[in-house]
Amino acid sequence: MKKGLAQTGISAVTFHNLIEFGLRNLSSWLIWSGIFIYIASFVLWLVIIYRIDISIAMPLGSAAYIFIPIMAIIFLHEHVGPLRWFGIAMVVLGIYFISQSKKEAV
Repeated sequence: MKKGLAQTGISAVTFHNLIEFGLRNLSSWLIWSGIFIYIASFVLWLVIIYRIDISIAMPLGSAAYIFIPIMAIIFLHEHVGPLRWFGIAMVVLGIYFISQSKKEAV
């Protein structure tokens, strides 16, 4: 979506060019792809929380913190610094610990 928004040719969105900005984005296939991905993600999340305990599903949803920086590097050529990589490693470690926990009896 970010790439699609950047392709509008509008450098700053203001109240005066808001309608033009919106109309230009309606014709972008990148924007529509992003909207479809958001909808698919929402439906997948509904299926996940239906099938898995929320105490497991929520931390596993943190996997987005791993994949988003990787995709930003590949597709948007963004820089991810060492401190952010350290944070990502902590998220991975947390996901591992949660996946190893056993379900407690109620």
